[in-house]
Amino acid sequence: MAESPKSGRPGPLTDLKVLDLAGPIGAYCGKLLADLGADVVRIEPPGGDPMRDIGPFFDDDPEPEKSLYWWHFNTSKRGITLDLENPEGLEIFKRLVQWADIGIETFTPGYLDKLGLNFQTIHVLNPEFILTSITPFGQTGPYSQFKGPDIIGQAMGGMIQVVGFPDRPPYLIGTEMGFWSVSVFAANATMLAVTSRDFTGEGQHIDASMQRAMTLGIGNAMPTYDVEGHVLHRGEIFARGRGGVRTVFRCKDGYVFYIAAAAGTSMEAIRDLLTENGLGDEFDPRWLDPTLLRQQGVDKDRFEVLVEKFFLLHTRMELLEMSFSRTPPVFAVPTGTAQDVVESPQSAARGFIVTLEHPELDESIQYPGAPYILPKSPWRLSRRAPLIGEHNSEVFQEALQIDEAELSLLMQDGVV
Repeated sequence: MAESPKSGRPGPLTDLKVLDLAGPIGAYCGKLLADLGADVVRIEPPGGDPMRDIGPFFDDDPEPEKSLYWWHFNTSKRGITLDLENPEGLEIFKRLVQWADIGIETFTPGYLDKLGLNFQTIHVLNPEFILTSITPFGQTGPYSQFKGPDIIGQAMGGMIQVVGFPDRPPYLIGTEMGFWSVSVFAANATMLAVTSRDFTGEGQHIDASMQRAMTLGIGNAMPTYDVEGHVLHRGEIFARGRGGVRTVFRCKDGYVFYIAAAAGTSMEAIRDLLTENGLGDEFDPRWLDPTLLRQQGVDKDRFEVLVEKFFLLHTRMELLEMSFSRTPPVFAVPTGTAQDVVESPQSAARGFIVTLEHPELDESIQYPGAPYILPKSPWRLSRRAPLIGEHNSEVFQEALQIDEAELSLLMQDGVV
């Protein structure tokens, strides 16, 4: 079960302090560490981070404190404001480096160098400090200075080439899969660097590339090219050596995803299901050999027409129940919406949906929880995303002993 936000049990990373300067490409990295208990301090420029301008917005009110995008990626973090391009702000940041364990940044390679904050300088300030840089193409190479929204990672990492239908153009995954993938890899690398530091006493600079992260997600496409010299296209990445029917079908109230003759099921299973529902006479016995359906042609088309005819008679949940209540199962699963996930009995049983209070709005908001359970050192959402400069007094006093009078002057000068 998910841990309550008010639980007193510490998370596994409660001894780590993190400075989070990341934009959208790396915001999830900091969230992963924060939800595991690290003290992640989100640093924004005075006035707020541009990420706050990304919608949708609570009550359709485009205010910087109401961005659902900001809320999602900054749970469990504290928030301060600081202008790194102000000389006094830069000095304050250097002091924070001496206080913290980890920094996460997504600036174009070379930007920190121009500020006098390259890793060598940081290492002198705090030899144990770990700097995690997350960029579209990495810190080096001919593409290192290129800008890169998520679609660039999906395209140049090879992902959209293998996603979609064979007779259509390359297909973009509808979520920011490139951003999330590189953030997950970066978080993993950061924790490996923490483990290394425990043995060596030395921090290191982690260089995470979205392009490389996405390339690792295209399955057997790379070894297929390396070994066979064949470039996999849409529809091939799962079909080669397996059943060729793997696609989305319409049903009575939406769509189901159906896999024929995959490991754990059989063509006999779909034949029996169709027979029990009055369609057995239309099932060609030759289809029991799935190799017949691996090729484009009349048999594959006829089989898919029959399967969809059956699916259209039933709802997504009816198909799920009848498909997985038999042995072996038929792999027909609903294409779930966000509403389906929130209302799913499986999500409820696992405590996946977590409620956080937003006292400034007098509202309680539901958030997705963790994909895993750590019973002894729980993952949890400890607080909603910070308001602009919400923890300035708290963090600057705790970390740097800056009192209210000094902080007030810094605010007047636009430093924080």
